[in-house]
Amino acid sequence: MNITIRQRILLSFAVILAVMLLMGGIAIQRLLRIEADGGILQRDALPGMYAADQLQFEWAANQSLLRAHMLAADDAAMTRIEEQLRTNGATFDAELGRYEATIFTAEERKDFEALKRASALYLAALPEAIRLSRTRSDAAREFLRLRMDPAFEQANAIIVRIEDTNHSDAFAVTEGIAKTAAAAETGIRVIWVTLFGALVLAVLTGFYLLKAISQPLHLLGRAVEVMAKGDFSGRLALARTDEFGVLAQGYDRMGNDLSALVGQVQTSGIQVNSSINEIAATLREQQATATEIAATTTEIGATSREISATSKELVRTMSAVASGAEQTAALASDGQSGLVQMEETMSRVMEATASINAKLAVLTEKAGNISQVVTAITKVADQTNLLSLNAAIEAEKAGEYGRGFSVVATEIRRLADQTAVSTLDIEQMVREIQSAVSAGVMGMDKFSEEIRRGTNDVRRVGEQLSQVIQHVQAMVPRFESVNEGVQAQATGAEQITQALAQLSEAAQQTVDALRQSNQAVGELHQVSSGLRDGVSKFKLQA
Repeated sequence: MNITIRQRILLSFAVILAVMLLMGGIAIQRLLRIEADGGILQRDALPGMYAADQLQFEWAANQSLLRAHMLAADDAAMTRIEEQLRTNGATFDAELGRYEATIFTAEERKDFEALKRASALYLAALPEAIRLSRTRSDAAREFLRLRMDPAFEQANAIIVRIEDTNHSDAFAVTEGIAKTAAAAETGIRVIWVTLFGALVLAVLTGFYLLKAISQPLHLLGRAVEVMAKGDFSGRLALARTDEFGVLAQGYDRMGNDLSALVGQVQTSGIQVNSSINEIAATLREQQATATEIAATTTEIGATSREISATSKELVRTMSAVASGAEQTAALASDGQSGLVQMEETMSRVMEATASINAKLAVLTEKAGNISQVVTAITKVADQTNLLSLNAAIEAEKAGEYGRGFSVVATEIRRLADQTAVSTLDIEQMVREIQSAVSAGVMGMDKFSEEIRRGTNDVRRVGEQLSQVIQHVQAMVPRFESVNEGVQAQATGAEQITQALAQLSEAAQQTVDALRQSNQAVGELHQVSSGLRDGVSKFKLQA
């Protein structure tokens, strides 16, 4: 059979699922039938039968009460029976309404309407029958026989028919439920049989799937073990069209590809080994040549270093001479710069002195303003003191009610006295500040005059140093020219020495690189031999 594993699994589950669905459908159909019959019995048959029986009971009770009324010995008994008749009529109407709620067929509706009409005739004549019964005459018995009894029998016959109909319906529904229950028992047995069949079917399909999966898996596992040992000559060649057939074809293709790959690796290993031998011979020749070049470069470098050392000594001598001249010029220039800076500093000191004088003048002016403010505060304190005195006088006038105000006035007078004392202290301090500021202004004027004289002396010394600097600076370029020539020779010798050092280092690096290359080629030769030995273990398909 050309069926895949996936199709077999789906088919097995589909069969089991179909059996389970069939079993569930049968069970649901039986249960729905029982539920429908139970609903009919609950909504129609039982309520209708109970309501019909109640109608029969109340209707018979009404006739019995009417006959008891005619046989009553006194008016009190009649009145009590009349009350019972009214209660019975209300109960009968209520039972009619309850029965109407259970009507579902046209025949039941027809009987119900006939009962309403017949009972209405009887109940309409009931008041006249009661009135005649109170007269205790033969007319009452005659009215009962000719009018009430026929109306009662007519309605009673309808009630009996309604009872028979509802009893028949109830019996039919009960019989249907019994039959359905019996059928349900049969259905349960069918369900058990179906369940057992589904179980057997599941076991059979599981065994079938296990067999269909385990056999090719076993063959595939053995083939993989053989390939893991290095034997690529085996092939599965399974004649299947399912997933295992596709897997076996992939395994066979993988074996062919691996065989081809290992064969190529074996051939390439031989070629690589030959190439490695040739590369090793070439590297040995290059290493010998590089060693000779490194030795020659070392000898040339020693001679070049001697030349470079002599040139450096001459450069240092000329540098010392030029440096002495430059230092002389620099010291003179620094002295001139120091004098210029000193002159500028003195100028700034003079400017700062003028600024200080201006700020001292402002300070004198502010101190005068403070004196005015202090005078105003003194006046306010005097006014506050006078106000507190007036407040104390008014508090004395107020007597007991002004005692608190008197305390406040005393506190205000104390604060005014403190303000006056503090104001006097501030005024004294302001006078001292004004005196100190005046003395400072006079001192700053004297200091400014001395600074001005010192500035003129510094300017004369600077002019003399400027002439000395010009003579020294004229000699510096000559020393620099000689120094530059010697420096150029030293630089050339140094560059030659560096170039030879770099060449020697490069030659040594080349020797080291060739030595490492020889080692790498030796390791590569070992790896190639190991690869050839490892590949030779594989067994390829002929």
